[in-house]
Amino acid sequence: MKVLDFMTKDVTTCTESQTVGDAAKKMIELGISVMPVVNDEGTLTGIVTQSDFISKEVEIPHALVSIKRLFGQDFNLTDVEDVYKKSKSKKLSDVMSTNLVTVSSENTLNGVVELMMKKHLKRLPVVDDGKLVGIITRKDILKAFEKLS
Repeated sequence: MKVLDFMTKDVTTCTESQTVGDAAKKMIELGISVMPVVNDEGTLTGIVTQSDFISKEVEIPHALVSIKRLFGQDFNLTDVEDVYKKSKSKKLSDVMSTNLVTVSSENTLNGVVELMMKKHLKRLPVVDDGKLVGIITRKDILKAFEKLS
């Protein structure tokens, strides 16, 4: 079974020039947990997920500590509201994750499952010839299971 057989093909995207507020609004309205970000040519350039609204631990080079960073801003858990207010108008190009792991529509179910397990991923963008053509989520994997007889 190939990725093409079970991926979600109708993927909502945002552009790099749209804001964190735009992405959050679409994610809430559509009930989705991920927002792929594309450039004007439709090439996948980044991704924003629900996890980005929680924060990331960022290691400080040559130090034994890490800091919490939310939408590019260092913060303490006490000022999340301030960071959210400041971040609503930030361009997605400034905050999106760009170190992406992708698959092609020709990859196999075995390959996708192995990659998701190895990299601890919940979803994978599907890219053919540089263009986003779909996304694979854990829910899609469940659908693939159901399709098998």
